[in-house]
Amino acid sequence: MSKLLLLSICAILALILTLQLRTNSILQPNPTFGSSSPHRRLFSSYGLQGWKFFKPKNDPRTVNLKDDTIIDDATTLPFLTPMHVCGRVAPIPHDIDMHINQKYAACPLLNKPPETTTLLLLEGVETFGRTGNNLIEFLHSIQFGRDHNAVVGIMQGSWPTHLITNMWMAVQDGDMAAWRVFLETSFCVKLIDSYAETEQYKKVIRMETRDLFVYKNYGLLNQYVEFQGYIIRTLYRSYNNGTGLNMRRKPVGDMCSVLDAIFGSEKNSAVYSVVHSRSLEGDPGLRLLGRIARNIGSDPVAALDMEPEYVKAILAPRGMLDHPILFITDQQRPEILEKLLADPEIGPNIHLIPDEASWVGGDITAAVMANVFIGNPASTFSGFIAKSRVALGFDATYLFRKKNKAGEWVDACDEHCIFDKHVMRSMA
Repeated sequence: MSKLLLLSICAILALILTLQLRTNSILQPNPTFGSSSPHRRLFSSYGLQGWKFFKPKNDPRTVNLKDDTIIDDATTLPFLTPMHVCGRVAPIPHDIDMHINQKYAACPLLNKPPETTTLLLLEGVETFGRTGNNLIEFLHSIQFGRDHNAVVGIMQGSWPTHLITNMWMAVQDGDMAAWRVFLETSFCVKLIDSYAETEQYKKVIRMETRDLFVYKNYGLLNQYVEFQGYIIRTLYRSYNNGTGLNMRRKPVGDMCSVLDAIFGSEKNSAVYSVVHSRSLEGDPGLRLLGRIARNIGSDPVAALDMEPEYVKAILAPRGMLDHPILFITDQQRPEILEKLLADPEIGPNIHLIPDEASWVGGDITAAVMANVFIGNPASTFSGFIAKSRVALGFDATYLFRKKNKAGEWVDACDEHCIFDKHVMRSMA
């Protein structure tokens, strides 16, 4: 009898130990990703317990990244399949992607009574700057809500709804109710139909878009990169593919248009680079790049001039001079393209994007999914591309370069510096 009792006790202890291990060690994350030299720690360590995932049914006209499997029974969250954009693989390890999604996807503030909740209200259609600035303003607004324990309220028809639906999360079949739920649960925000709704909140904060642009998070850099990357990946899980309507009830563009136009059926596996030439209206761009250069010791003009020697110093070591080079430009300095075309090594591989395929969303996606990206850190357009590449797991992003004592081009700062407020200030 004593032996039977002892065996029973041992069995119970083994079961308890198994459950404890299951709770505390699911999908332990790798703190960094990418294939380049060691970077700063990108992700903090954390444990998960008691999560339930379900995969919402997909509209077949949108990206296929979710399904309906239930894994556990405590909290309902989406289960994510490995990320692809326009058929191209995003290198972020799937376990890290899952881990971070589990950390941020629940929306506890949306379930709190409004009378105990602070609301950050985004309203109006006026914005500070163009697309690159507006994307920073949206990302900063979500960050502000997290930093200040506030629900981000988006007034129906205001600037964020236009910004988002132009490139991501198009309204399908005119079903605004479904779109509302999708937007709110994706970003843990509240869509507001009338100002009367705001009166029930404990406190309402209003910020001009310029104030959102200059907002800075003063937490740890790795935590900031982690959360901002999560928001960016949330956008790319639902990139527009030409089906559906934006908030103006106009047909949306196809984020894959440039890749389709250049590579056609080979877009999934094409090996290519993107050079983004942005002059930023002359002297203002020179001053801005100069300020960034002083912060980290990078070259104060190279990212503006895009000389052939500078571009080749990046592409040659990676074996990319024999592959297509897509050139994206604001066309303010045509001599930059002329020099690149005249170069015997670069010129034959330059691909100009056809006018009918080129638009903000298509250009961004082609650059984000490139094997190599060369951009200008003084451009918020380049900056969003660089942030998106970090979020999706790419390295080979070149914005901060300098010459060493031997006259060789080297990195002055790694990819994560695009998020660093000490380097980028308000553009971080």
